[in-house]
Amino acid sequence: MDKDIEDMNPGVPPRSLGVEQPPQGLSGQQEAEFEAAVERVESSIQRHGGETAYKQELSRSISVLGNIFITLSGVTPAASVFIIAPVALAAAGSGTFLAFIFAAIVGVLMAFCWAELSAAFPIAGGDYALVWHSFKGKTSPLAGPMSFITFSLYADFIAFIPAVIALGAGTYFGVVANVDPRYVGAIIMILAAGVAMLKVRFGAIVTGAFLTLELIALLVLTVLGLTHAHHWSSLIHPVVGVSGGLLAPVAFSGVLALTSVAVFSYNGYANSVNFAEETTGPSRNVAKAILWSLVITVVAELVPITATLLGAPSLATMTRSAVPLQYFIEATSNHIVYDIVSICIVLAIFNAVIAIILSYARIMYSAARDRAFPGPMNQWMAAIHPRFQSPWVATMFIGVLGAILCLTVSLNTLVNLTGASLVADYAFIAIAALVGRPTGATVKSSYKMPLWPLPPVLALASLAYVFTQQTSLLLRVTLITMAVGLVYWAIVILPQRGKAWNLRDATLDEGDQATEVTK
Repeated sequence: MDKDIEDMNPGVPPRSLGVEQPPQGLSGQQEAEFEAAVERVESSIQRHGGETAYKQELSRSISVLGNIFITLSGVTPAASVFIIAPVALAAAGSGTFLAFIFAAIVGVLMAFCWAELSAAFPIAGGDYALVWHSFKGKTSPLAGPMSFITFSLYADFIAFIPAVIALGAGTYFGVVANVDPRYVGAIIMILAAGVAMLKVRFGAIVTGAFLTLELIALLVLTVLGLTHAHHWSSLIHPVVGVSGGLLAPVAFSGVLALTSVAVFSYNGYANSVNFAEETTGPSRNVAKAILWSLVITVVAELVPITATLLGAPSLATMTRSAVPLQYFIEATSNHIVYDIVSICIVLAIFNAVIAIILSYARIMYSAARDRAFPGPMNQWMAAIHPRFQSPWVATMFIGVLGAILCLTVSLNTLVNLTGASLVADYAFIAIAALVGRPTGATVKSSYKMPLWPLPPVLALASLAYVFTQQTSLLLRVTLITMAVGLVYWAIVILPQRGKAWNLRDATLDEGDQATEVTK
């Protein structure tokens, strides 16, 4: 139902559903507005073959638990602890604990935003679709450019992040065999894409099994730390190792600066929405999956990191070590335990690549049906496998692209190419959550965040600070990415006058209440 029509005469259906004349009693201006609103509804219906919602093409076969398994596998807490956390340990020492606490607060604020938006618009496209649907009424002209810039940021992730993670396996794969990390990464990309192409329910089972091994590795780290705990005061009074085996205090500003690293470490809990069209009861359950994924992610990362800081034989030695967790495990147990844990990390990374390809393939599929790409590419990327009901072309595209990047581009270059896009994407979601209620877009969402508008406002303030901590190179890459997205929208999408990038409503499972979203 078009919101403009409802505002003038609630309950009046558009002409295409039986209304041929405007209701009586309207002024000349209201009558003209009524006709214009009807034309917009009819035009949208015609462009989508008489449909206002997406067709159910994917296999709706996973529960909230299956959604959480895949989402957590994409977050890969073990890889975050063993690969990302050491960056914070080297710079902030025991201040890493506070940095991860502050990042968890940012995570809660953002999870509230994502949960409310995803409950209103459970669409596989994820962030760009959430942004598009949030701008209604007088703000609707912003929907196109804002959502396409959001998609361009995600295109950055899709191209480079799977390869970054796959290449990260090389460090720990050395425990098994001395193989060039580039080849390890390429093989992981192809194998992971093959698994991701199968039914999503099978993917949930596989990722759930690997996730168990991942959590066992983190449990080992936690037990080793807590059984040797003695650095309690260092959690509140941060210190870091300096030359001569001594400890030096860490300034509070240094802890805040490392919060951006911790935010990146937690990232991925919102990918639950990318499986909305395969989750039963999406308008109710996707919000649950997002919130639980964040809670489990924070616990699975913060607890072992804290235990490690408490139980390190020497904080000075650990924080100055090139591989701090190797030092910790070998100092509190032995080299065999480290080798076993390293194998678990390699499996965790493989699992993460599967989950990330699953998620990103659905974004590509959704963007293709919204006609984001040139010509035949839309048909290819939107192709659904007849047996597995998965976006198989989009899946293999990401796998092959990632393998090529692993073989041809250095890890540092790939990291730089991702820029500060993550922070920018978070900001667009916070803005969408801020405008969703005033525009009426999220008024019927089955989940409402507490204390609105405080969470999105605080999130934006936090993100603004984090953004200032990025290097000039990363900022330039992000701004260029956004500019390219805006130019593409203006040159390619806008001239098509609604034939492209005119998003539809969510396809809801039985029992879900449809959220009426019409521009």
